[in-house]
Amino acid sequence: MDIFYLKKSEFLENIDYKTLKTFSDNREFNSKEKEEEHLLGLFLTKFIAKHIYDIQNTEIEIINKKPFFKNAKLYFSISHSKDIVLVVFNNSNIGADIEYMENGKNFKLIMNRYGIKTSNPTAKEFYRFWTGHEAEIKLGNRNIKSLFSEILEDNYMLTCVSDNIFVSNFQIKKLNINVKNIDLTKEMDFPQSIKCDIIA
Repeated sequence: MDIFYLKKSEFLENIDYKTLKTFSDNREFNSKEKEEEHLLGLFLTKFIAKHIYDIQNTEIEIINKKPFFKNAKLYFSISHSKDIVLVVFNNSNIGADIEYMENGKNFKLIMNRYGIKTSNPTAKEFYRFWTGHEAEIKLGNRNIKSLFSEILEDNYMLTCVSDNIFVSNFQIKKLNINVKNIDLTKEMDFPQSIKCDIIA
């Protein structure tokens, strides 16, 4: 399992926005923010698939509401929250969810509604539960054999689940841009301005 993410604010201020639109899969969105998150998720997934996993045809298809590469046997799951867009890759089916941890919600009430009896859950406990619940939905089945949770960027909870055993030597990497106004279509062919930094 490998985890890659980018900061939406950093990316959007440093790219030629027209080139991000070229990654559109023609889905309709109610807000520009949701569209941007979706497009950044597609770019991130295809960029990493091509340049880290050497997948040349990065076409994605939807099967039972879950995205897969049409011509490669590499599993992935995309998630986004607030300023983070993230993709997790695995050699078996995977579900991932990331959430910005906010205080002020009635964590106990929500968890009790899902059958988790608890007296006074912390934000960390609640978001570990919630991201696990969402990741399980994205996995698409109830046969969980591996679960990983981690706090990212100090205030985001990330949880990944799989129906197989995770490889234990995975890394978390962040995509960074070192110049302004980059053309993402050119980066897909010849990456020069985007680099991956190991976070953990």
